[in-house]
Amino acid sequence: MNKVLLSFLATAAFAVSSSFAVEGSTSPYSDPAGDIDAGISTGNGTLDILGMEVSNTATDITFTLTVNGNISTTDWGKFMVGIATGKTDGTLTGNGWDRPINLSYDNDPFAVQVLGMNHWIGSWVDAGGGAQFFTYNSGTLLWEGPAALTNFSLSAGATSEINMSLSLVSMSLLPGDVIYFDAYSSGGGGGDSAIDALANPNVSITDWAGPYTSYATAAGGPGLNSYTVAVPEPSTYALLTLGALALGGYAARRRARK
Repeated sequence: MNKVLLSFLATAAFAVSSSFAVEGSTSPYSDPAGDIDAGISTGNGTLDILGMEVSNTATDITFTLTVNGNISTTDWGKFMVGIATGKTDGTLTGNGWDRPINLSYDNDPFAVQVLGMNHWIGSWVDAGGGAQFFTYNSGTLLWEGPAALTNFSLSAGATSEINMSLSLVSMSLLPGDVIYFDAYSSGGGGGDSAIDALANPNVSITDWAGPYTSYATAAGGPGLNSYTVAVPEPSTYALLTLGALALGGYAARRRARK
């Protein structure tokens, strides 16, 4: 195949993959260091959330959480994401791990009205790490799962990253959809609450048992983040179409020569 055509197609393919990875308008999200109550262990900084980046491709959505410590030397922390997609009714109390963490809404008519948490990701970093995904069934009022996240990775250092990816289909998400979410750090006990919350720049709880509720008000509330599933740029479609036409023309010329 003509080298120029190959180069063109490669450029088009790169543009497609890059455009699908464009982040939503409000990512990345930051959280100040040191916003954990003085009476609660920070796990040598590993429970101190610094921020999160959310991005999506044509098929998957990825949550990358950054914490202020080395998860390879202090590995007992747990890291979670509560999500409200609005696709189905969620729950205003509880989550997939039955921790004292909730995602609710405020009665302020000018606030974002969220239908409660309907998806939950729970992860751990010890023993090689792993993550589980749960979906709330508004019919049975029960959490369904866990389903293991196969796209999960860790990066340890002075600051560490926890990467959690899952398919858009698993949450029935389409380009342009908006999700509301918060991320949490917690201890190893099943009754431990949100030691730090991404969307809250202040201390989230003053004892391990919490409880803690993420919600939004017209004035901001303790916090909820939003992310808009990225839509491919129109220029990408144009470039891909040109590539397809070029490939079709090349094939037609080869047939004509034969």
